[in-house]
Amino acid sequence: MTEISLHEKQSEVIRDLFVDHTCRYSVVNASRGFGKSYLAATAAILAVQELMNLPDDVPNKNVALIAPTYSQAVDIYYPLIAWQLGMEDFADKSSKASGTFWFPGNVQLKLWSYEASQRMRGTGQYFVVADEVTSWKGAGMNLKESWESIIQPCVATRWSPKNSKKYGANPGRALIISTPSGYDYFYDMYNRQDSDDSWKSYTYTYKDSPFLDEEEIGRVKLTLDPLKFAREYTASFEDSGSNVFYTFNRQEHINKDLPYFDVGEDVHVAIDFNVGDFKLADFKSREFRETLSTLFKYKATLSEALNTLVLGTCNDYSARKYTQVGGSARIHLGV
Repeated sequence: MTEISLHEKQSEVIRDLFVDHTCRYSVVNASRGFGKSYLAATAAILAVQELMNLPDDVPNKNVALIAPTYSQAVDIYYPLIAWQLGMEDFADKSSKASGTFWFPGNVQLKLWSYEASQRMRGTGQYFVVADEVTSWKGAGMNLKESWESIIQPCVATRWSPKNSKKYGANPGRALIISTPSGYDYFYDMYNRQDSDDSWKSYTYTYKDSPFLDEEEIGRVKLTLDPLKFAREYTASFEDSGSNVFYTFNRQEHINKDLPYFDVGEDVHVAIDFNVGDFKLADFKSREFRETLSTLFKYKATLSEALNTLVLGTCNDYSARKYTQVGGSARIHLGV
């Protein structure tokens, strides 16, 4: 087998999963260019090696590597595992068409697409790599449903600590790895370490990768949307879902030393009639305040909302009338 060389941060994850056994479920939140695919393939190979050391009659000696699509599974991972990491030489046989490697001792490594992962239901999986999970879309389900109803049961029911002891093996494990995409279920998985010590999470930015050129990333930063840069290169979960101004950051943009509104001073109120709660902002030339209001649902009329927001809270200020026509709904903002 070709010598596997990991950089320092990749080695942290592998050490915890396969050497120190400090966790069973690793959640890696990593930027572009970190080497996620190489890390994923290495973890899968190490799991295969563990299984090959067990007796031939041990059941469910399966390793699964799940990518968002079939083309990603086969076009990225098959050549990486078969040729770059040299596992084709150790397999009894392999098939790129099916994305499968068969190893001695009844050990199988299979590349799955997320769309096909429902067919894993009922199988036993010793180790699962879930790659780029924030891109798992469609297939009649989502990441939460796939993980809770299919993937984790494949590990927990066949390779629990109790069952593993019978075979002198380590318990089943999983590596969940992705670039973030807002506060979604991947974010929930990332925070599971706070309530379950069998989980451990890691965050790695572009600065943790020896493969990236900081000068080049600096040029990219000049032209890329700030939130997109934060997501793709600093592995930030921040998204635009609850902000009127989507790049608003409370730590950076709030100055608590500014005086409050003066009596008689013009006050501007902005409302984003979103699909959920109204997003509100009130501001003047020297100050901006953002509020996420849960007071008004779509059951309230727009005029009721405005009367409460503006007239109920800004009685000392003059109010002006604005009209906005938006989308299929004609909205009249009259105060």
